[in-house]
Amino acid sequence: MILNPKHRRQMRQVTVQKIDQVTPRVRRIVLGGEPLVGFNTPRPGAHIKLLFGVDPNEPVDPKKMRSQMRTYTPRHFNSETHELTVEFVLHGSGLASTWAAQAQVGETITVAGPGGGMDIPDVAVMVMLVDESAMPAAGILLESLPANCSPIVICEVEDVHEQRSLSSKIGVQPTWLFRKEQSAEPGLLLEKYLPNVLMGIEDLDDVFWWIACEANAMRRMRSHLLNQQGVSKDRLVSRGYWKLDTSNHPDHDYGES
Repeated sequence: MILNPKHRRQMRQVTVQKIDQVTPRVRRIVLGGEPLVGFNTPRPGAHIKLLFGVDPNEPVDPKKMRSQMRTYTPRHFNSETHELTVEFVLHGSGLASTWAAQAQVGETITVAGPGGGMDIPDVAVMVMLVDESAMPAAGILLESLPANCSPIVICEVEDVHEQRSLSSKIGVQPTWLFRKEQSAEPGLLLEKYLPNVLMGIEDLDDVFWWIACEANAMRRMRSHLLNQQGVSKDRLVSRGYWKLDTSNHPDHDYGES
């Protein structure tokens, strides 16, 4: 995996163009406008920063900005229409969740990025263990896989109503795990299902792992694969997209410490 070098991100004030309620807990919002001219097409695994209540044309206190900023996956960018699609999980009260739940066509928000991203490895199998927060990124990765790579996708969501297509381009049937049915804490069902995935794999050297979900569960699965299964670190990408009972979990939680 090769990450893009860090550089200063241009802030762009964009306008809500369209809103789709994909599932009861997921809203897809299309952002657009002239400021997106020159926006770079995001790489697989890339991220953007959304800044709420920030005008890029006015001075911003860097310390205050941290509390007004959240990291999201740029699900799709149309360079011809200058439209950027972002999917939001409506998890209740929270800076981004509250904004997305109340957003209306025509209002503005500030975007910075994109940044990061990864090169897709040439492997026979890619296993993805994800929850709602990582499903947009999983969809992009699926669309970027080599033709000879077989994906295995495990999705943990709240209930059966949260099932949805990860990609309109790639016909993948994920295994769905429902927290509400088992009164399970986030990430626990993914962790419990991991042995089932391992049992179906003949050669771990042919597999690349991508784990993105609640941070504590991600760390436990990462540790199991590295320490109990002998998976090489260069065959594993792990992301703690959020952390239970923690507001504004720090970015770049890869589970390495």
